[in-house]
Amino acid sequence: MMIVDTKAIVKQSEIFALNLVKQISKITVRPFQEITFHSSEFRDKMTLKAHLHKIPKSNYPLIYIIQVQSPTSLKKLIEHFEGYHTINKTKTKNKDRVNLSRYNKTPSKVLYVGSSTTDFKTRIKNHLGTEGTRVYSLHLCKWDNCLDYKLKVSAFEVVSDNEEVVERFIVEILEQHFWDKLKPVFGKRSGL
Repeated sequence: MMIVDTKAIVKQSEIFALNLVKQISKITVRPFQEITFHSSEFRDKMTLKAHLHKIPKSNYPLIYIIQVQSPTSLKKLIEHFEGYHTINKTKTKNKDRVNLSRYNKTPSKVLYVGSSTTDFKTRIKNHLGTEGTRVYSLHLCKWDNCLDYKLKVSAFEVVSDNEEVVERFIVEILEQHFWDKLKPVFGKRSGL
């Protein structure tokens, strides 16, 4: 049997967890910006281009929440998704299938909870559906059947009180708690 110093591993894990607690205690999650898009503003790349200025740039990691303003529109949107999802599943992976976010079938008012540590603008373009098909995202304009609705994106900055860089790992822990609280219709809990 392989000899492993399990006591040392447990001690290292304890030190890691205590260090993590110390780092998280110095973090503030603060509202950054709310962005509203009408579905007509992201029908395709060219249409969205005129509205990209709405997506802010931040020097901090962001946690974001995507919601549909109207409960009636949300219900219709989900019906459109279910139809599209059934057809999309029959397509070939990495060829003509769109990589859609997991469908959780929750009765939430929140569509999606996510985070971005690098390129928030591209991430939002993925969700709106104007950017690629390989990244797991909402890809809204690919399946919303030109539904007339408003989308609200609420972004929160994750800032360290001492201006240190916040590690991706910590952002994911915070995102998990947003996810657990809001139980979004789409997406998966960040995998730690």
